[in-house]
Amino acid sequence: MGVDGATGHLYICGSHELSKGECTRHMATQGRKVKAVYGNYGVLLALCDGWELEWMSPEATSIAKSLHDVKVHQLAFGKAHTAALSLDGQIFVWGDGEFGQLGMGATVSSSDRPLKLRQSNHLTFTSVACGGYHTAAISNGGDLYTWGRNFEGQLGHSSQAAQFGECEVQNGVFHHPKHVSAFLNTKCHQVACGEHFTAVLSRQGDIYAFGEGQSGQLGIGRCTKSFIPRKTLPSIDATDPFVEIACGWAHALAVSKSGRLFAWGFNQYGQLGLGDTTSRFLPEEILSCHQICHVYASGNYSAAITRDGRLLSWGNGSRGKLGHGHEQHVLQPKVVDSVKNLYVQSAACSWDNMLAFAPTWISDVQPKCGPLEGGIQLSIFGSGFWESDDLTVRFVPLTEGRLPRAVLATFNVQSGIITCELPKFSVPGIFAVEVAMNGKHFTMNNHEFEVYVPPTCTFISHNELSLEDHDAMIHLHFQGEKPKSALTPCIRWVSDNPCFVPCIVPAVYDEIDVETNENQEERKVDDVEPREPSFMMKFPPPQFTTDIDELVVCRLETSFNGQDFVPVRIPSNAASAPPQVVCFHKAAIKRCSPNSMAFSDKKMTMEIQIAQLFDIGKFVCKARYSEPENKETPYSVATANLSVVAVKVSDQVLQCIVPPFSEWAVQIIAPVVETSDTEEDDKPKKPAPPPKKLSWYQSQKWLQAEILVSLNGGLTFLPPATPFANILHGYTHGELEEVQPTSGPISGGTIVRLTASNLLFDTEDSTVAVEYEGDVQTVSSYIRTMPESNLRCVTFQIPSFETNVATTSGQGPNQPALQLKPANLRLSLNGLSFGESTVSFEFYKNPYVRSIEPQIANPGALLHITGSFFKTTPTIKGKLEKEGGSYSVDVIVDYREEKAGPCYKVEVPKLGAIADGELYFYVALNGQQYATSEFAKFVYADQPEAPPSKEDKKKH
Repeated sequence: MGVDGATGHLYICGSHELSKGECTRHMATQGRKVKAVYGNYGVLLALCDGWELEWMSPEATSIAKSLHDVKVHQLAFGKAHTAALSLDGQIFVWGDGEFGQLGMGATVSSSDRPLKLRQSNHLTFTSVACGGYHTAAISNGGDLYTWGRNFEGQLGHSSQAAQFGECEVQNGVFHHPKHVSAFLNTKCHQVACGEHFTAVLSRQGDIYAFGEGQSGQLGIGRCTKSFIPRKTLPSIDATDPFVEIACGWAHALAVSKSGRLFAWGFNQYGQLGLGDTTSRFLPEEILSCHQICHVYASGNYSAAITRDGRLLSWGNGSRGKLGHGHEQHVLQPKVVDSVKNLYVQSAACSWDNMLAFAPTWISDVQPKCGPLEGGIQLSIFGSGFWESDDLTVRFVPLTEGRLPRAVLATFNVQSGIITCELPKFSVPGIFAVEVAMNGKHFTMNNHEFEVYVPPTCTFISHNELSLEDHDAMIHLHFQGEKPKSALTPCIRWVSDNPCFVPCIVPAVYDEIDVETNENQEERKVDDVEPREPSFMMKFPPPQFTTDIDELVVCRLETSFNGQDFVPVRIPSNAASAPPQVVCFHKAAIKRCSPNSMAFSDKKMTMEIQIAQLFDIGKFVCKARYSEPENKETPYSVATANLSVVAVKVSDQVLQCIVPPFSEWAVQIIAPVVETSDTEEDDKPKKPAPPPKKLSWYQSQKWLQAEILVSLNGGLTFLPPATPFANILHGYTHGELEEVQPTSGPISGGTIVRLTASNLLFDTEDSTVAVEYEGDVQTVSSYIRTMPESNLRCVTFQIPSFETNVATTSGQGPNQPALQLKPANLRLSLNGLSFGESTVSFEFYKNPYVRSIEPQIANPGALLHITGSFFKTTPTIKGKLEKEGGSYSVDVIVDYREEKAGPCYKVEVPKLGAIADGELYFYVALNGQQYATSEFAKFVYADQPEAPPSKEDKKKH
C-alpha cells in the first residue's frame, strides 16, 4: 500500500463483536486512508491516515498518547509484548519483558507505554517481528538483530560447537538486541517469528530457520531445536527466488517470485494446506491453480492473497476466522467467497480473527478509448467503492506539460460500478484514470485510457449484398490514426425493419495497399508521396437467422471502443451526409417488357421488372449476345449499354433505352493457341483478328441476348428470377400464315389463333393491329406453343367495330346476310413495331331469329327458323338451351334458300323429359360465338299429347 495508504473497505471475520463468525465490513474506517493492517496472538489493528491506530482489540489509552507524535510504519505482536517501527527506522516496545523481549535491559521487566529501543540511536531498522517471547529486527544494512527468550534457540545466538545444555545456560535470555553473527556474510530481507522459532529470508531468496523444531517448523527434518540458523529452503533457481515468508504457532509458509507456495511444520488442523493433517518436517509445495503474492499465518491457520487480489484461507476454522461462514477446519487453500469479487491488497491474522483490506481499486475501465469531444459513458470496475457525493474521476495525462481533467461520478450500489461522462479534451493522448471516493485521495493503480481524434471514413466497398452471399467481407477505409487501444473494433448493423434486432459483428484492422475511388477502380499508391495515415476495417455482413425473402436495409455504425457506435457517413466529416446504408436483398430480374426487338428497329424503350428493387445510384444496364464459344474458330460477342431513363422503386420497375442492333459493339474472340515451352518469347505473335465490319446480326432470323442489370455499378449482375426472364429476343419479321377461326361477328369478341413464320419464342408483349375500313384497333396478344402441336401461335381477341346496319324489327323478316368487307391483321412481336405481312379476317352480322315453327315440338319435329342475316359457313354450329343454361344440347343446322328467303332447318332430337319446357335456339357461324333473340324459342314436349277418347268426346 505504501506510506500514503489508500481508501477502501476493511473486512473482519472471527470472534470480533462486529463479525460474529461472518465476514463483515468495518464501517468505522470507511473514507479514511488505510496504510497497513497488522495482527498476531490476540491483537488486530489497522494503521490509518494521520498515523492513527484503529484497534480491533482493547486499546490502552496511554499507548495511543505515547505514540501520538510517532509515525508508526510497522507493528509486530508477541504473546504479551508489542514492537512498533517508525517511519524513520526507530523501534518502540511495550508490554511484558520477563524474557528480555523488550530489549531494554534486565531492569525493565515490563512497560505499559512505548519505549524507544536504545540501539536505535545508531541503527535504523526496516522491519520487525515478534515471537511468543522474543523479538527480531532487520537493519537498513540487512543485518539481523534478535533479543528475548532463547531457550529453544529462536534468537540464533550460539556457536556450532556448543551443546544444547550450554546454550540454554549461556544464551537463554538476551535483554538487548544482538546481531546474529551467522548472517555476517548474508544480508537479510525479511524476518518472521513463530511461538518459539524464527525464519529469515535472505536477499538472495534463501530461507533459514532456527529455534524449536520438534513439530517440523524448522523444515530441516526431525529435530528438537536448533540454536544456529539452518538453511531450510534454498532459492528454486536464480529466476525464481523466495520473496516472502510467514510463521504461525508452529508452522511456516514461503512464496516464490513466480507465485509457488511451500509449507512445513505442525499440521493438526490442515494449516499447511496440503489436504491432510500430517505434519511436515521438510518443505512441501502446495499445488494450487492460484499464483500467490502474499502469505500470512497466526496460531494454527494460514491465509494468502493471489496476484489477482483473491483472499485464500485454510487451517483451524474455529470462531469462523477463516471467513468461510462455518467453523470447520479447511485442509486446502480456499477462496473466501464473501470477498471474492473484491481486490484484497493485504491481510492480518490474529489467533481468533482475520482482517482483510480491499482498497479502492480499479480493476478495469470500459471502454478503453473515447473520442476527443467526449460525451460517452465511462464505466469503472473495481472494489472498495461506496456511495459518495464527492466521488470524482480524474484523467491524468501521461505526457508532461498537460493538465488533468476531472468529473464527478456516480456509484451504483446494485452493480458496484462507477460511471461518469467522459469530458471534452483539447488534445488526444493516453490518460491515467484515477478515482477518489472522497474527492481527495485518488487511486494509485491507474488504468490507461486513450483519447483519440475520430478518423474520417472515406470509402465503403459494398453498398449492397445478396442475402445469400455469406462469405463476403466488407471494407471501410479511414483517414487518420486508429486508436492504439482499440484492438477489437466492431460494427453494428441496424435495420429499418423492427423485426430485425441490431446485429454486432467483430471487425479487424488491415492496411490499405491501394487507393479506391468512387468507381471502385484501384491504383497503386506512390510510396514517395507523403500521405495522411490511413487504415482499413474488414468485417462480415450480419447473419440473418431466418429465411428472408424481402429487401433489408441496414444502417452501418462503427465502434472503436466496442461500446459507443457512430453512424458511418461518407464523407464522415460532413454532418449533413446521410448515414451509410447497405441493402441486403434477393433482387432478381422478373421480366423484361417488351422482351423482343426487331433487327430493323431504331431503338426501343424497355421496362425491366426487378424484385426487391432499390436505388443506391449505381445502376448499370447492358445487353449481351454471344455466339457459341468455339475453341478452334473466332466467335462474336456483341454488347450494348442501355441508358436508364427512369427508376420507379415503388413499382419495382427500371426503364431504359435499348439501342438498335446496328450500334452494338462487337468483339471478335480469337481462340487461344497453346504454345510450346520451347518457343522463344520474342517470336512474333499473330495480331488479333479485326472486328467484323458487316452487321453481326444480318445473317440471323432470331437470337437471344442477355439483359444484365447491376445495382452496384457493375460489380455484380442480378440473376433472373425464372428461366428466360432476362432474355431479349432479336428477330426478323416473319410472314403471317392463317387465322382460326377465319371469321367472327363485327361486334367482336372472337378468340383468334394466328400462325406465322419466325414465331421462335414466347412473349406476352405481342400486339395485333386489326384494320377495318380505315379504322385500326390494336389488341394485346400472347405467343405460346399450342398444346395440340409443337407450333407457336398468337392468341388474341377481335375488337368490336361499328356498323350502320340496324337489327331492329323494323327490317324485313327475311333480310339477307350483309356482305361486309374483311379486316386486315398485322402482328407486332414486341408491341411496338409491326411487320408488313397481313392476313384477312371475315366479319359478319350475327343471324337474328324472328320466328320458329312449330311452337310446340316433339322429338323428330323439324323446326323451321326464319329471320335476318342468315347465312352458312363451314364452321356453323347450333344448340338448344334452357334459359339460364341449366340444359344444353348441340344440334345440326341446315341452311336453306327458299322463296320466302333464307332459313334454318333443325330436326329436334329426343332429349328426354329433362328438356321439357321452353328452349332457345342458338347459332354460331364461326363455331365459337353463339347468337340468339327473344323470338328464338319454342316449347319442347318429350311425349306427344294423346288423342281424345270416345268418353271424352261424349263429355263434350
